[in-house]
Amino acid sequence: MAEEIKYKIAKWFLSASNWALFFLIFILPLAIIVPSFFMPAYFLNGAHFFFAPGIALVICEVAIYLWMWSVGNTYYKMAGFNNLFSNRVFRFFVWIPVLVSLLFLIFWISGTSMLGMGRLSIANMLTGALLFLIPLELLFMVGKFYCFYFTSKVIKSAENKELAKFDDFISEFILLLLFPIGIWFIQPRINKLYKKLKDK
Repeated sequence: MAEEIKYKIAKWFLSASNWALFFLIFILPLAIIVPSFFMPAYFLNGAHFFFAPGIALVICEVAIYLWMWSVGNTYYKMAGFNNLFSNRVFRFFVWIPVLVSLLFLIFWISGTSMLGMGRLSIANMLTGALLFLIPLELLFMVGKFYCFYFTSKVIKSAENKELAKFDDFISEFILLLLFPIGIWFIQPRINKLYKKLKDK
């Protein structure tokens, strides 16, 4: 059952059009946040102002990392790269940002609850930042850059049918860094690769 769910998730992300992926990763989270700035305060529930940013961030991060997991994991297996390089570090790091995003949502909700009860102070905020937020943010950034690196490497290696060096996939790496614009250029190549690998 779990493998079937993973297969369906990977299939959707690998076959989705660039506009569908762009909508899920960027437009939908933006649509959740924008009403907070442009609609009158009396029109929205007060909870929207507190929960919208956290929920939008989680949707965006979960979607982009499910996409990278789908690309990195599927092409790694289907193209037979397991004999060339390991994906253990990628499998570890690809879930770290998702967990950090979920923890951020939990901290955000608990923080707003404490703020509403008048229990949030500068000391609480500094303690939370030092103990949790700063270390998690550092781990988040390391994981993000490595996932971009691995995904770019797998895409180029799959296209060339040989192990790619960093000089070969630096353009793909830069496109991933230019989020979300890079999705428009990379996703059609993902669709093409998926069709080729599926037809084998």
